Amino acid sequence: MATLLVAYAFLLLVVAVVLGTLSAYAWGRRDYTGGTALAVLLAGLSVWDLCVAAGVLTRGTDVALLFAYGLYVGVMPAIAGLFVFSLAYTNRDRYLNRWTYALLSIEPIVFFTALLAGSDGLVYTVSGPTDTGMYGWTITAGPVFWGHLVYSYALIAASSALIIHYGLGSGELYRKQVYAVLLAIGLPWFGSVLSIFGDTSIELTPLLLAGTGITLSWAFFRGRLLDISPVAHREVVESLNSAVFVVDTNDRILEANDAGRRLLGDEALVGQPVAAALETSPELLEKYRSLNDDAEETAAVVEQRDRFFDIRLTPLHDARDALVGRVFLVHEITAQKQRERELERRNQQLDQFAAVLSHDLRNPLNVASGRLALARERNDPEEFDRVEKAHERMSSLIDEVLAFARDEQTTDRVELRLSALAKAAWGHVDTGEATLQIDGDREIIGDRDQLLQLFENVVRNSVEHGAAGGRSDDAADRAVTIRVDATPEGFAIGDNGPGVPPEKRAEIFTHGVSSSESGTGLGLAIVQHVVESHGWDVEMTESRSGGAKLVVSGLGAESTQRSESVS
Repeated sequence: MATLLVAYAFLLLVVAVVLGTLSAYAWGRRDYTGGTALAVLLAGLSVWDLCVAAGVLTRGTDVALLFAYGLYVGVMPAIAGLFVFSLAYTNRDRYLNRWTYALLSIEPIVFFTALLAGSDGLVYTVSGPTDTGMYGWTITAGPVFWGHLVYSYALIAASSALIIHYGLGSGELYRKQVYAVLLAIGLPWFGSVLSIFGDTSIELTPLLLAGTGITLSWAFFRGRLLDISPVAHREVVESLNSAVFVVDTNDRILEANDAGRRLLGDEALVGQPVAAALETSPELLEKYRSLNDDAEETAAVVEQRDRFFDIRLTPLHDARDALVGRVFLVHEITAQKQRERELERRNQQLDQFAAVLSHDLRNPLNVASGRLALARERNDPEEFDRVEKAHERMSSLIDEVLAFARDEQTTDRVELRLSALAKAAWGHVDTGEATLQIDGDREIIGDRDQLLQLFENVVRNSVEHGAAGGRSDDAADRAVTIRVDATPEGFAIGDNGPGVPPEKRAEIFTHGVSSSESGTGLGLAIVQHVVESHGWDVEMTESRSGGAKLVVSGLGAESTQRSESVS
């Protein structure tokens, strides 16, 4: 008997070391859901085994009784840790608050108060020593012990019920993990029932804790208990904006995240066949069936009612490389597709823009250059030096606009004055008998070359359309007046020409749109590009004289100065 007890004690020491090691491992992973509770559970079981082994090795002494009582230092946190772990493992960690921990602490406080009070018979009645008892004493349980036993079994039953219920609803993908946890729980408590109510010379509970250690070791290193679903999937899958569905080999949904339920508008997706769940999304269902390839991950893009989805189907294999299911991921990319289409449209527009600029502006430049050479042959340099400067300006304008059309970035922002910009642009345009009136002045921060293009195009547009659309045959009446106003939020450029009809104002900035048969439709398109590249806003309205008025805003408040006119 003595030899058997010594072997039993040393075996318990080995089990205690194994459980202690597992506890340290779980504690190192305490950032994972349930990791801390599992570490406490394993540490409690380790202390339990250690106290039983020490009590057996010191049997028949007062120290043995001390260890017989001290094992509850391990039993209490082990039972509480089991219950806390079951709540975390089954996604009920919302119940883990200070009230839960306070309630769990009541029974240990009552038990240890009764134990330390030393009242004979409340917890144990001790007699002996004796040669038959495992600790060398005859120990008879009292009412507090039986109350503790009922409480412990109730917590164990509740923990097991939570895990079983979770396992039944989790599908085959998680069931091996659940079985491992249940086996780890069931082994020592089965031994407890046999030891208390059966006729055994040693306690089987501490010995069966070795089975708990081995089972949990498998769950850690093979089942990856704290690494993958159902623990970690809540932190990873539920945080995804993509819809995620876990499907078994029979095409039945085992798991779906919140995004998946929102996508299909069904809270009860788990357990449904994929065909039934995707019944309202035939395009997704058709693509799912076409991607049903067990060999490797597949992907495709689906368009459904003006919405675009990127879908992926990835097979899931177990440790033996057997197919156990698939992950069906659906990510909406509607916004991305819209951006791609807009970018494609803009690129096409800019390519057309650059091509028209190159064609429509370089042709007259070549004609003018030829006439300049002819003029120099006739010895009239003073007049045609001005033409040469105009050529240089046209060439520079073409290069700047082409670079702007391809890049759309303002590269050199400087402080400018509204009046100076307007006058400089006026000098670059053949304005004929038109008159420039500047009403107020303000500071503008922007790219000088691009802003000159803006003013030149607006002035040229007003002169050309204003002269062509005059209301009288009188030359004075046909003379165009262009007015530049400084406003609190920017500036405005208006004229007294025929104006732009309200129904055409929205499209007047579109590339290729012109109210003149000779126009290229580029002027106001360039204006809009310049304004947008600076982050401002532009709109076409009606001037006080009924003509066209271009309003640029978004520059910020700035003081204005007096008016002036230039002919």
